[in-house]
Amino acid sequence: MPKKPKSVKGFDILELVLLCTLTEEPSTSSSSKIYLSELASLDIEKWDKNRVDQALFERLRMSDPSSQLITSTTKSSSIAHEIITENRCLHYLSGCYQRLLQQRNHFQLILDHIQNLFIDHGKTAIILPSMYDDQDLSKQWIELLIESNDNSILCEYIDRVNNELLSSMTNEIESFYKTVFYYMYKAIYPLDYFSNEVISYISVLTHLSQWSILVQIIFRLSHPKTLSNRSSRNTDISSTSGRAFQDTLIGSLLSKSCLPSIPGKPFLFFNKPKLMSERNIEITATTVWQPMKTYQDHLSQLFKACVKNADARNDVLQWIGDCFDTNQGKNQEWSSHDPLAAFLFVSDGFLLNLNVVLLSLAKPFAEPYSSRLLKINPLYAISQNEKVHLKELYKETPLINRQDENEEEKNPQITFNFITEIFFMSHFSYSISVHRLHRILVKISDELTRLRDAYNNAVKSDGPNHETSIKLGEAMENGLTAFLNIKTVLNEPYLLELSNALFTATCSWLVHLASSSSNHQQNSDGEEQMNVLKKLPLTSEPNRQLSYIPEFIIENIIDYLKFLTRYNIQLFQSIDT
Repeated sequence: MPKKPKSVKGFDILELVLLCTLTEEPSTSSSSKIYLSELASLDIEKWDKNRVDQALFERLRMSDPSSQLITSTTKSSSIAHEIITENRCLHYLSGCYQRLLQQRNHFQLILDHIQNLFIDHGKTAIILPSMYDDQDLSKQWIELLIESNDNSILCEYIDRVNNELLSSMTNEIESFYKTVFYYMYKAIYPLDYFSNEVISYISVLTHLSQWSILVQIIFRLSHPKTLSNRSSRNTDISSTSGRAFQDTLIGSLLSKSCLPSIPGKPFLFFNKPKLMSERNIEITATTVWQPMKTYQDHLSQLFKACVKNADARNDVLQWIGDCFDTNQGKNQEWSSHDPLAAFLFVSDGFLLNLNVVLLSLAKPFAEPYSSRLLKINPLYAISQNEKVHLKELYKETPLINRQDENEEEKNPQITFNFITEIFFMSHFSYSISVHRLHRILVKISDELTRLRDAYNNAVKSDGPNHETSIKLGEAMENGLTAFLNIKTVLNEPYLLELSNALFTATCSWLVHLASSSSNHQQNSDGEEQMNVLKKLPLTSEPNRQLSYIPEFIIENIIDYLKFLTRYNIQLFQSIDT
C-alpha cells in the first residue's frame, strides 16, 4: 500500500517556505529567519492555511526585512542572506513558490492551496501596484522572465500568474506589460547580436507569445505610431519615416546585424583584406555565418510563435506590411546615392533579418509542385481592399500587361490566407533586401576595378608612397572590406537554401498558372493538381492570372541565379536541374 501523506502544519510552511519565525530567540535551525512580530502572540498549534496567508501578507509589507532578521546559531546559514531578507515582492513570492515545490512531497496535502496563495498575491501585486509603490514591479518581472529561461519551476510560476492575469485584460494589466516591454526595448537597444543577453530576451518574448493579447501588445507597441516607444536619442526621427520602425522593440531585434546600421560605421570583419589569404577569408566567412545563423534562427522562432496565434496574426502581418510600405523607397535607385536615405529607412541588416524570417515562414510550402502552392491567390497582388497588408503591391509592374481593369479583381470581398500573404511578402522582402544588396555589391566591384586601375597608374607615375597612391590604396582597402562583408552575408548557406526553396517552388507555381488555362487538371476526387509544362510554346492565350503577378518575382529568381554564377559557382553547379 502507498504511504499515507504526513499531516502538515501551517507552521512548517512559515519556516521552510516563507523563511519566517514567530520567536525572537536565535534560530537553532540551519538557516536564519525573519521575525513576524504581529503574529508572534498566536498559538503555534492553531496555525492553519489562513494563518499562512496572514503571515505572507505581513512579510510582504516589510520594507526592510533585514531589520527583523533572527540569525541562526549555527556557523553559517544554509540559505543565502539575500534570499532570506528579500524585499522585492515578486522575487520573494516566486522564491516561496519554488521552495514549496522543491519540498512538494512534504506539503502534498496543502500543496494546491499554498501554490494558489503565491499566485494570487503575485497577481494582486501587478493589478494593484500602489500596494508596493516603492517598488518597480515591471523591472522585477523582467528579471524573473530572464531567469526563467533556465528555471522550469520559476517558469511555471510565471505562466500560472500570466494565466490568471490575462484571462481578462484590464487597463492596469496592459499598462504593466507595456512598461515591461518598454524596459525590454531599452535593455536590448545597445546590445549587439553576438550578445547572449539578446538571445535571452528573444527567448522570453517567444515564450510569452503563447498569449495572443501579449503578441498584440508587442506589435502595437512596436509600431512607430506609438510615439512613446522611441528612444530619446532618436526623437528627431519622424514617426512617419520608415526608419522609425527600427526604433521599437521588434525593430531593435531585427536591426542586430554585422552590417553597419548607418553609413560611416565600420564593418566588423575583413578590416585588412589585402593581408588575408583565401583560406583566412573562408575562415572569417564561417565566423560571420555561425552567429548570424543562430541569431536568425531565434528571430524566426519568435515570429513563428507569434503568427501561430490566430487572434494576433493580423497584428504581426499588419506590422510587416506597414514596415514595407514606409521603407519601399529604400529600393529606389536614388536611395543608394543619397546619404540621408540611411536616416529615412531601416538598415540593410534589419531587412535582411526580416527576409530570413519570412523565408522561414514560407518554408512549409516552398517545395516544387507542392499542393500547398495551390492555396496562393494571385488576386492578392492587384487587390486594393483593406485586407491586403502589402498596400502598394498593386502598383508594381505586372509580369504581362492586363488588357482591361476589372473592379471585382481589384476589390475582391475575400480574406486572403496566410500562405498567400507570406508568399508575396517573402518575394517583396527579398527584392528590397538581398536583391538590393546584390546591386550594391556589383557597383562596389565595378568601383574597385576603377580604383585598381587608377592606383596602378598612380604607382607607375608617382610611386607607391605618393599621397595620391596612398589615398587610392586606402580607398581600395575600404571598398574591398565592404565588398567582402556584403558578399559573405549574402552567401550565408541557410539564406541561400531558403531562397532556393522559395524560387524553385515559385517556378513550379508560375508554370502551373501559365499552363492552367489549357491543361487544367483534377485528380479523381475533383481536387486541383499542379500542372507540369510539357511542351513549348503554349498554344493557348496567356492565363490572365499572370497579369496579376509582379514582375519583381521573376527578377528575384534571375538575380538569385546571377548572384550564384558570380559569387558561388559551386552551389550553382550543384543545384539539381
